[in-house]
Amino acid sequence: MKLNPTVFNRQAFLTSYWQQRPVVLKQGFDDFVDPVAPEILAGLAMEEGVDARVVQCQQPDAPLGWKVTHGPFSDYEALGESHWTLLVQSVNEWLPDVGELLTAFDFLPEWRVDDVMVSFSCEDGGVGPHLDQYDVFIIQGQGRRRWRVGDREAISSFQPCADLTLIEQEFTAVIDEVLEPGDILYIPAGCPHDGIALEPSLNYSVGFRAPSQAELLLQVGDLALQHDVFTRRYQDPELAADNEHFVVDQAQLQQAKQLLTDALSANTADDLLMRVFSQSKRPLVEPDLPYTAEQVPELLRQQGTVISRAPGARWLQCKTTDSFYSNGERFEMNSKIRAFALALAAIQQEQSASGIAELCDNAACADMFAELLNMGTFAVFLDSD
Repeated sequence: MKLNPTVFNRQAFLTSYWQQRPVVLKQGFDDFVDPVAPEILAGLAMEEGVDARVVQCQQPDAPLGWKVTHGPFSDYEALGESHWTLLVQSVNEWLPDVGELLTAFDFLPEWRVDDVMVSFSCEDGGVGPHLDQYDVFIIQGQGRRRWRVGDREAISSFQPCADLTLIEQEFTAVIDEVLEPGDILYIPAGCPHDGIALEPSLNYSVGFRAPSQAELLLQVGDLALQHDVFTRRYQDPELAADNEHFVVDQAQLQQAKQLLTDALSANTADDLLMRVFSQSKRPLVEPDLPYTAEQVPELLRQQGTVISRAPGARWLQCKTTDSFYSNGERFEMNSKIRAFALALAAIQQEQSASGIAELCDNAACADMFAELLNMGTFAVFLDSD
């Protein structure tokens, strides 16, 4: 799936808008066709293991007139015909056609992709004025929805009910437009926004995570403990004999900060960050029976074999070390496997194996691919067509 080149220029967008200011791309998708019907989305939200919720505005004029209900759901009739929204997270991991939307944004770093959330709103449905701490492209499907978006500003929040955080005061809208099918609204992290359906509507939110310093430090620290790295201990700077025992001076603080700076500046930190970046949001599905390296060459050369990247799986290359990473594991590269690894990285959804089978021409390639299959990063199957 490709963005409409007559209204979208990748470099111009990155230079002028990405993580800077919101923008509406009218007809960003030309002749957009919904990849999922409202009935299918509603059915998915009835399944165990699917992260779904309904947000209701029970009293539109009351600041506390909100209710959030979590799935799985059994029916929706009691909700009525207005003022509610069904939101389903990570639909790209359940429905491949929704996952195809991600290919339109392949000019952005893959490790930052969070998920594709799909929402269905009845007339006057919405989730209230709020802000998100991630970058998002909101694609309008069927129906029309009015969006108001502001620039980043100091703004306070409150919780009108459990699991819903809204902003307290009015924000100044720099965008106030009605989106129609195929339109795209880009909202940088931290920009307040509010969308209200003018009629039954579908929206697709392609989210890009923007982790905080604390989140990255926590994840890197956990991995450092697992891999027994960053083991250097704190050592005091030169101490004075008359120092009060309860005083922590600037030299001690600086020594502790330098210990952390040295750790994050080391090459080991590159490896740990790549392990963090490559982790999947949800557990990958492993095959019922493990593959062996001996099976791989014949499997790839069999007519009709298709290779599929598992939804939510990552296969990332670290340019500084030339290693590849998937789901927290590192794969060292050499001249025997690099071309095959790069070919696998180009697979976004699924692809015939015939185009890359000849690149898997040695035992090292077969070993690597068997491990990736057993991890659940990739899957192979025979095309029934």
